[in-house]
Amino acid sequence: MATVPTPKDRFTSLDTLAVARELRALGPARIDKVFDAASGGWTLSLRARGEGRRELLLVPGRYAALLAPGAVEHSEELSPLARELRRLLVGAGIRGVADPAGERFLEILVARSDDPEPILVSLEMFGTGNLIVARSGKIVAVAQPRRFAHRQVRIGVEYSRPPVRIDPWRVDRATLEAELARSRTDVASTLAARLSFGGPVAEELIVRAGLEGGELAGARAPAAAERLALAVTELLRDVSEVPTGRLYLRDATILDATPYPSRRWGSDSGVEEQRRPSFSEAAHEYFRTLVAAPPDAAAAAAEGQRKSWERLREQQSEAVSTLTASIRELRTAAEAILANYPDAEAAIARARQSSAETAEFSALVGGVEVRLRADRTPRQSAEALFGEMRRRKTKLDGARTALAETESKLAAPPTAASATRPRAVAGEAPRRKVHWFEKFRWFVSSEGVVVIAGRDASSNDLVVRRNLKDGDVYVHADLHGAASVVVKHPPPGGSGIGDATLREAGQWAVAFSKAWRAGLASASAFWVTPEQVSKSAASGEFVARGAWAIHGTKHVLRDLPMEIAIGTLDYEGETMWTAAPATAVAARGAVRAVLVPGPERERDALEVELASELGLSRTRLQSLLPAGGISRRRP
Repeated sequence: MATVPTPKDRFTSLDTLAVARELRALGPARIDKVFDAASGGWTLSLRARGEGRRELLLVPGRYAALLAPGAVEHSEELSPLARELRRLLVGAGIRGVADPAGERFLEILVARSDDPEPILVSLEMFGTGNLIVARSGKIVAVAQPRRFAHRQVRIGVEYSRPPVRIDPWRVDRATLEAELARSRTDVASTLAARLSFGGPVAEELIVRAGLEGGELAGARAPAAAERLALAVTELLRDVSEVPTGRLYLRDATILDATPYPSRRWGSDSGVEEQRRPSFSEAAHEYFRTLVAAPPDAAAAAAEGQRKSWERLREQQSEAVSTLTASIRELRTAAEAILANYPDAEAAIARARQSSAETAEFSALVGGVEVRLRADRTPRQSAEALFGEMRRRKTKLDGARTALAETESKLAAPPTAASATRPRAVAGEAPRRKVHWFEKFRWFVSSEGVVVIAGRDASSNDLVVRRNLKDGDVYVHADLHGAASVVVKHPPPGGSGIGDATLREAGQWAVAFSKAWRAGLASASAFWVTPEQVSKSAASGEFVARGAWAIHGTKHVLRDLPMEIAIGTLDYEGETMWTAAPATAVAARGAVRAVLVPGPERERDALEVELASELGLSRTRLQSLLPAGGISRRRP
């Protein structure tokens, strides 16, 4: 484990559980008022039977606390959301507080005597956070309207919880052992990400279990699982039904607040522990000392641009899916007409004998519902369908190109710092230079040569027209429709383009071709010089967009393994993520995973697992991977 414990800038799942238990212990309580908190968030003024007044502070993305009256300074004026919360919640009684189940959102169910419909107040304390109020299952107030891939957060839509991960507090020893054995990272990372404990809680468990956080998770999985199972039970028991609070300080600086005695801080002789009557008091003292980073105009603009691109990508993805489905339907209908010509003729004859005024009609031909015209032959109707299919294919190509451009923008490193969230420690990562080749697919060979490729037909043209120069090499999988790969000649003083680079470029080319989706174990590629590549085809032949005609002898690269490595490499003093042959990644960085073709139905689950393990967004990971199913090759 790291010598210095990881500071936290928001609630853990145990912190959320502690506040939920404090609210339950309060007993029957009624909401009297709602205020904006001067330091951010909102407070619900509560009147509890036998307990007097309390204030529930709700700060999205950070924390919640049940405090004494006057502990939180109120804003002088009410925001529009605070006024709406007053209208919805004042007079309502708390009916229940849901168990967080290992998550970081607090759900409070309330009800008003003049309204039989229940009202749910949900505070999200992960990411940028949110406050949502739902009545009868539909959202009626929200702090930050948002739209995700599988969830919408806006007024009028059905309320749904954020995607729920595994409940780490309910896993048994066998599950712990299985996850540790399957992991290829260290114990701390496995507990924090794969098992959803989060960094601070994972460190606490590791100290209690007497383990080393930096040790590979699978090294001693059975013994580690046994110790961790006991530590999980013990830690959960330490958060009592009426949690008390503990603050940890060094030189009068508050380092952490917990609802349990912390071993990760307690083992440090320079850290002092102070107790508070409730966890909420300790949490409020700690979190109000954290300084939020000042707003950055450039970061805000970059974040706004990113969100705009995400919305555009969603629209473009939907357009691609719609066009793909319509093309499939048109092809099916046209082929059904030609394959069942007599049936189509009979349907047209019946239509001509009827008194229908419209020339176009629907008919079942070969088990497929198709559109025919009484004033055309079946062949003419089929040709019209094929014509429409070709028109939509052109639109689909354009939509895919636009989608690829949007995804490349999202995959590119941000040009401004995007983090404006509160932080407990100072310092920001420096901005990374964006290299010219990052607009394409790329990797750096084991010999230090830059290799680039197009992502689609449009960029295949671009990568050759603008970047294939004298001294470079053109590489292509020995399959129709594969990406054009350009191996750039090294600068003066370099070692040139060797056999190792050519084979790595060939392996990379076949990985990003149809051979991957076909599930082949290996495939062939070839390389030629720039003067052999042209748009001029032989007489009577046509060279489609994204394709190039090859003249002369091809130098064939045979038996190239169908696998790709994901990892980081060092380039000009910077660490960058790439997908390339394992030999290329290992020569200049670290291989984190090796992938081979696999079942497409398993791709989504493996993407989620890899993104969590590697610390990448799923969008960034997808930009590195080939199309089709993936599977992980175990060493």
